[in-house]
Amino acid sequence: MEIKTEKFLHLIDQALKIAEQMRTELADSERLNNVISVLQSVRNQALAGQLEPSAGTSTLGLAREVADWVEPLDSPLLKAVGAVEAFYQNNL
Repeated sequence: MEIKTEKFLHLIDQALKIAEQMRTELADSERLNNVISVLQSVRNQALAGQLEPSAGTSTLGLAREVADWVEPLDSPLLKAVGAVEAFYQNNL
């Protein structure tokens, strides 16, 4: 496995860990469950070598989705999905 892919998977795993921890804190976790589902799907695609390259222009839409509902805006989850997005755009 390429080092870039390993780093990307590590960032996704970090975001998933934070999201899972938040499940107990949120009363309405539908949006959180959606983010977890997308992260898992992207992880599986990256592992299978089926993730479309960003070419510096495409995004996964995760940071925007999380920013729409997470409080506060400097939350660990938003930072984690932001790191996933940035790595995807800059390296894949």
